[in-house]
Amino acid sequence: MSLDHTVYPDERHPPDDLMTPEAKAEYMHRICAAFDFGIVPEPADWERFQAWRPIFDAYPLPHSPAYHTFRSRYGWEPVPRGIYSLLPAWRVQDQREGHADPCENSV
Repeated sequence: MSLDHTVYPDERHPPDDLMTPEAKAEYMHRICAAFDFGIVPEPADWERFQAWRPIFDAYPLPHSPAYHTFRSRYGWEPVPRGIYSLLPAWRVQDQREGHADPCENSV
C-alpha cells in the first residue's frame, strides 16, 4: 500500500515507507488533520490504520474528530476527547468557567 503523499505539502521528498513508530504517528496525524477538514482518507489508509492500534494508543489526538472516528470505526474503546475540538471560543470559555448557556438550543 502506498502512502498518500498529498498530506506532505511541506516536504520536498515525502517518505515512501514508515519505519519508526514516530513516522507512523506523524502520518496518522497528517491524515487525521486532513480528514478533520473534510478530505476523506484513501481506502488504503483505512486498511492500513486498522493494524495501527498501538500507534493510535501511544500517540492519541484528543482534539481530532477524525482520530475518534477511526477508533470508533475499528471498534476500539474510546479515549477522552479534548475540549477544544472545533468549538467556538465562547463555548470553551463557558466550559472552563462551568457555565451553560440556557438559550443555546433556542438559536
